[in-house]
Amino acid sequence: MNPPYEYRDIPWKENAYEQSGRVLVSMEGIRESRLNVYNYEGSQLPAYHIYAVLKVALTEGWVDTLEKLHQNRKSKWKTEMVLISDGEKEYRLYTTGQKEPVCSSLISIANDQIQTFSILSEDAAPLLKKIMEDYPPVFLPRYRNSRKTNAVPVLHYLNALNLKFYEPPEPLKVQRERTQGIRVAKDIFSSGTFQAGETSGIRETIEALKCLEVLQA
Repeated sequence: MNPPYEYRDIPWKENAYEQSGRVLVSMEGIRESRLNVYNYEGSQLPAYHIYAVLKVALTEGWVDTLEKLHQNRKSKWKTEMVLISDGEKEYRLYTTGQKEPVCSSLISIANDQIQTFSILSEDAAPLLKKIMEDYPPVFLPRYRNSRKTNAVPVLHYLNALNLKFYEPPEPLKVQRERTQGIRVAKDIFSSGTFQAGETSGIRETIEALKCLEVLQA
């Protein structure tokens, strides 16, 4: 029997748009570490709450951990946002496989909601940076609340517990297979490419968004 796959089980609710659900989060694996986010019940997680959920689910210093994994990669990389249809986007990270470029990880967003994903942990920092730029998190609710508006997208999470499975949940396996099936143009690295060891910029993006939030309060 396989060892249990353990996830942080986070029930959440958002009063502004009357949404609630449960999301499971884990970082698994030793040889090939993966970050998994699984919309388990209820509404799918709004994209601007991914930072808050990861902050609850992962250990302190998770941003630095993901950035270190990213900077330890061995090959060049590139992120891209692809518009799939009206209201649906894919945030992809490309790198090099044996010889050809491959899409190593992707995160889909449909109707401003994060879809279940399973990505390589080393790909998380640059992908999350790009998503947070498009869907700024609420870092400092007290500043947003000073605007006297009822539409403040603040996440309230309940008791976060651990949940175990003896097999990876099927939606995570499906998402991994879908990523592997993406065909990548041979000239994808002709522009916008970064070399191994270059920063993702996620920390700078977070600090800039926090400052902007205070200035706009």
